Amino acid sequence: MPELAAGQRVPLGGGAIEINVAGPRLDELARHLGAVLVALDVNCKVPPDFKPMDSRAQEMRPGASFVEGGALRIDLTTLPADVDRLLLVLHMLGGIGAGVTMRDLRSITTTVGDNRFELDTTNRGEASVILVEIYRRNGDWRLFANGQGFVGGIGAVASALGIDIVVSYPPETPGRPGPPGDDRSGGGGGGSGSNFSGSGFAVDPRHILTNAHVVEGARKVTVVSEKLTAPAEVVFVDPRNDVALLRVERDLAVAARFRFALDLHLGEDIVVVGFPLQGLLGSGPQATGGNVSSLCGIGNDSSVMQFTAPIASGNSGGPILDMSGLIVGQVHSSLNIERIRQGGVNAENVNFGSKAPILRTFLATCDLACTVSDDSAVRSRADIVREARGYIYLIKCEG
Repeated sequence: MPELAAGQRVPLGGGAIEINVAGPRLDELARHLGAVLVALDVNCKVPPDFKPMDSRAQEMRPGASFVEGGALRIDLTTLPADVDRLLLVLHMLGGIGAGVTMRDLRSITTTVGDNRFELDTTNRGEASVILVEIYRRNGDWRLFANGQGFVGGIGAVASALGIDIVVSYPPETPGRPGPPGDDRSGGGGGGSGSNFSGSGFAVDPRHILTNAHVVEGARKVTVVSEKLTAPAEVVFVDPRNDVALLRVERDLAVAARFRFALDLHLGEDIVVVGFPLQGLLGSGPQATGGNVSSLCGIGNDSSVMQFTAPIASGNSGGPILDMSGLIVGQVHSSLNIERIRQGGVNAENVNFGSKAPILRTFLATCDLACTVSDDSAVRSRADIVREARGYIYLIKCEG
């Protein structure tokens, strides 16, 4: 059986094929998993007769069906003529927050007809991955061993493709899954009809930065401050770094300032401002203080900082400020304390945020210039929070 490497493309032939997905922990973690088959036409749109197929609903489409046992059967000769590409996506139910990610599966082996593609996931914290693609080329079908992962789950895949994907969730599925020891701190993916929220901050007169997982699965986004309530559009998402850019059609009075120096200092004091636990702690912003406790995240991820300022659900997407009131990072997750304690270990206030250089690179990719300052004057927390209240926003999402 031919062994494929990630990125490899091979002829597939025609006729009927069966696709199977296996792994050392696939059966054990099956309750956390779903699979979706996405069809696209030549314009990268969803064909009218081939909406995304959900494995948990045992759905069928012309020429394709999920069968008992989890296999996917496709008859390439009977697929609709407007189907140009098929993508098989494996995802964690609910996105990020069920306590598992792709790294918990250790590896995923996808068999497509006579071809085998093994993906090592031991160092991958994504909540969804495009396993393989089947596509037409000059009238023939070909297979692409993809392996692209997305932190934000199935909603991030849908956003990247510019389509809607509706999947089934068991009643017990948490609305906000996350990797073991890495809980996202609010927002996103609650399913159709659900409401969820997070935090964000203005970076110019029309744009607000938040987390990708905050707006994941949202059909409507509204930004709220003490002086403004306005609809917002998700214009760009980076699921790998968990960053999203929102645009509003109203002028925002104040934008956050980023620190000119790119380096962080271990032990330096920081302030976090956001909107945690809406409906429980009140509707206004909350501020907490702490310090930078590590210059990297889980698995020595150098794009992430660790900090001790307490956070809760809803803080996601909010700013991390130095003692001059300048942006040095963005909140995105915290250690899953309950799971850590189950292993006999105790930990408190172990939280993670994206570093400012990642955010600035993201904004540059979006062709936006953020405000940068080399001000190093130390200010009181009260002064810092007073300024931050002018540019922080509650991000309200409806699924």
